[in-house]
Amino acid sequence: MSNGQKIFVSFVVGAAAGVVAGLLLAPKSGKETRQRIAQKASELKNALETRIKSFKKENVY
Repeated sequence: MSNGQKIFVSFVVGAAAGVVAGLLLAPKSGKETRQRIAQKASELKNALETRIKSFKKENVY
């Protein structure tokens, strides 16, 4: 794994941990928290898919 890839993975893991911690510590009801977690997970998934597609285009194997 290249240095750039390690940095990207570290960023994604850190961002995900921050989002989860923020959601779990927020003073919202359980239902609202679950909805926000699902929404943020979906947004993160979409962002990662876009980033991976972009990476694959740049580094054709």
